[in-house]
Amino acid sequence: MDFINSLTTDTMSKALDGLSQRQRAISGNLANADTPNYKRRDVSFEGALHHAIKAQRNQGEQHLHARSNDEMMGLKTTRAGHFNIGDFNVRSLDDVSMDIEEQGAVEYRKDGNSVDVESEMVQLSKNTQRYTAITTMQSRNYRTLKSMISGGGG
Repeated sequence: MDFINSLTTDTMSKALDGLSQRQRAISGNLANADTPNYKRRDVSFEGALHHAIKAQRNQGEQHLHARSNDEMMGLKTTRAGHFNIGDFNVRSLDDVSMDIEEQGAVEYRKDGNSVDVESEMVQLSKNTQRYTAITTMQSRNYRTLKSMISGGGG
């Protein structure tokens, strides 16, 4: 098993990329809280990341549980026009987009600005907690790997 390039390690790295991009978006939102006509920005990647993990585990196949007999049914798109199960067209972690995008047309003020400072501060806190949790898990993962390489000694 390849511990250095495992799906878990690659997923944590991709999640950190997304959270880092989200940090930039939130910081930009807060910096432009008083800019007329500024539209709030965010990075949405968790759903696509989840779908990419499933796709990689199933090597491109999408599986469904049939409720009647709990058998696994494999579904595969074989042509470009086939209907894709799910909202995301990703087959690997490389397909997950980490782009900062404008979020809707909700305006909180008459000047057209859509930034709610309190909401952004909450999002900033959540994002920081997630980033810290993933870096902690990644650090533990690498410590385990180091222990395995050195023969279990410290």
